Amino acid sequence: MADHSLLLALAALSFVPGQAFALEDSYLPAGNIPYVAEAPDQPQRLGALWGERAKGPAGTLLKVPGNWRAPVHAHTADYRAVVIQGLWAHWQMDGGEATKVELPPGSYWTQKANEMHDDACLSDTECVILLINDAPYETYLQK
Repeated sequence: MADHSLLLALAALSFVPGQAFALEDSYLPAGNIPYVAEAPDQPQRLGALWGERAKGPAGTLLKVPGNWRAPVHAHTADYRAVVIQGLWAHWQMDGGEATKVELPPGSYWTQKANEMHDDACLSDTECVILLINDAPYETYLQK
């Protein structure tokens, strides 16, 4: 199932506008993706696929443990996302009300910069999300 979802995510990349990644052949086996902690005392890990998300266009895998919910947060850039593995939930804050959308593998969503939102991995197993940004991207928490 995860292989099928990965194929869907890779197909989605063919629809990414602009040149967010190099056109030459490149390969990064899943076992060689360098994952790093995104924030101290938080379990999420980021694996760079192309680019540097803090500096400009990039593709990054996000891994979080099952049954984990992020604190309310926002990002400094718009992003696009594809669920690769697990059942994901995304809450868009709208005038104080949160609208929850459940997203199984293969699902896609977008998020505008500087809009507070929430995310969670609803499955018992780890969630893996492909994040794509075109502008410098950092995460910050609600004050």
